[in-house]
Amino acid sequence: MRVQWTALLEDNNPFFSEDELWNIDSVLAAESLCFTINMKPKLLSLALQMIQTRLHEKKYVPFDIWSDLIGLSSYQLKTVEDRLKIRDFVLAQNFDGQEKFQMIASALRCVDRMPEWLKCGMKWVAEVSPSETLGSVLYDFLTSWGRLDEYSNTLVMSAFDKILPEQAPMMILASTFVPGPYRFDLSLYLLKKYFNDQPMEVVRAIIPCFGTDSDVVLQQKLLDGIFNFFNKREQNIALNVALVFIKGISKFLLEHWAENCFKFGNFWDKFHNAPEIFAIIRYALNDDMNFVMFDRGSQDKLAKLKTPLYMLCYLPVVNRVDLCILLLKAISRGDAESRNLACQILVEKEYSLQFAPDDNIDDYYQELSELLSDSYPVSYELRLFVSAIVNALVTTGAEVKNVEKLYDFVKMRELKVPALDECYSDEVKALLQRRQDEKEVLDYLLKH
Repeated sequence: MRVQWTALLEDNNPFFSEDELWNIDSVLAAESLCFTINMKPKLLSLALQMIQTRLHEKKYVPFDIWSDLIGLSSYQLKTVEDRLKIRDFVLAQNFDGQEKFQMIASALRCVDRMPEWLKCGMKWVAEVSPSETLGSVLYDFLTSWGRLDEYSNTLVMSAFDKILPEQAPMMILASTFVPGPYRFDLSLYLLKKYFNDQPMEVVRAIIPCFGTDSDVVLQQKLLDGIFNFFNKREQNIALNVALVFIKGISKFLLEHWAENCFKFGNFWDKFHNAPEIFAIIRYALNDDMNFVMFDRGSQDKLAKLKTPLYMLCYLPVVNRVDLCILLLKAISRGDAESRNLACQILVEKEYSLQFAPDDNIDDYYQELSELLSDSYPVSYELRLFVSAIVNALVTTGAEVKNVEKLYDFVKMRELKVPALDECYSDEVKALLQRRQDEKEVLDYLLKH
């Protein structure tokens, strides 16, 4: 068929007419015509004139010819003049709605090879309306084509303005795994544009970007952009969405705490230092000792949250036994900075501790005993704050059922717990009297 096209265009006794060549196999005819032009570029103008004449006469031209011409100019023709001749010819055509989507797909595949197609692609994108078809074209390109460079990135980003809002999460996921430096730019663009339409869905879609340290520089740039967007005063974000976001990025956030502590601190401020966000950070470290011994903090003296431990400065520790014990662990096992910080927090709260009515001292004997047994001698600060916590538990917590166990714990650990005598003086007197009686009986038996 290539020979026949050559003969036809050169008017050299062709065996078949133009109509016959198109009717034999239109797809093959389009491919053969482009192959003919590639072999003999001097026939390009004649071929384009032939196609234009058929269009003017409203004769059938297979739609495949357009994608074939785009591919020919992008990947095969050598001269810029010939490439632009095809570009201008294609740009001058009018395509209906569905055809435009196919032309956009062709432009996406070729624009990085031949940037001149960007003008065409942008024109076609501007002419289509938001639809599922456009979303499918973009998704197929992102997941199947396998690469994304400067010009295709520009065209895709322009097309993202025309997708349906419900397609945004799918596009974020597709963009995330495309090789190259632009994928996270696309994800961030989609998050910003469609967040208000479906906040939870787009946040969940962008979380996989931080699943592994695949490209820390790009991931950090993305996280900076997300925090900048969320931290805007006018940007609303619900707490439940924020919790999903922080939980999803917690591993990356903790691994790169120093780079993110300022913006994370501002984000936390937006939720008035929500304890729920602190809880996610705490449990993401798997163990309270990992929390206390955290060693990836910021060295910047202006950082509000140099380490996660600094979050306790802004939480109601006076009402949380578990947070007070976390501070005790920092005093007992943390570095100098952690110990000083924990002591500072507890000194400020020492006389205002007030726990929940169902907090029971029986639940904390073992944990407090382990802390007091960590080192010898027991530090003054540790003993002081354990005394304050026990005193608050006795005063405001659940009624002590086993006063004898509490008395022995306090005396054995040399704690100062005035609430023991204030709240259970009768029980303590009875306990001491009983022990005195038992001692006298024992002494009598030993003598006789």
